[in-house]
Amino acid sequence: MENPQPGQPPRPQVQPVQSGESNGMALAAMIIGLIAVLLALIPIIGFISWILAPLAIVFGLIGKNSPTGGGFAWTGIISGGVALLICVAWLMLWWGVVNFGEEVARDYESQVRAAQSANEASK
Repeated sequence: MENPQPGQPPRPQVQPVQSGESNGMALAAMIIGLIAVLLALIPIIGFISWILAPLAIVFGLIGKNSPTGGGFAWTGIISGGVALLICVAWLMLWWGVVNFGEEVARDYESQVRAAQSANEASK
């Protein structure tokens, strides 16, 4: 590089920014995993996480084998696992509510029948 004027110090050379190699699978795992966790927290919409969470885990497992993006891959694996646990918790909650509702309905039906038979017996 030439000096524009004699006696002036040379201009510093601009170094191009070195961009590191990115790991697309690990990044995808992290993004999908975090979205899966957020959606899993929403009661009805959370069923989408049944699809997204395993995808995040699989992408994370593939991405962690690469030399870059290990943190992203582990974030995807862990957040996908957390999303699955939240989905299972919602499933157990709904299962319990349905079973409780059936039990209440059976109790109510037996009380109505008992009241009807007592009413018929008193006639």
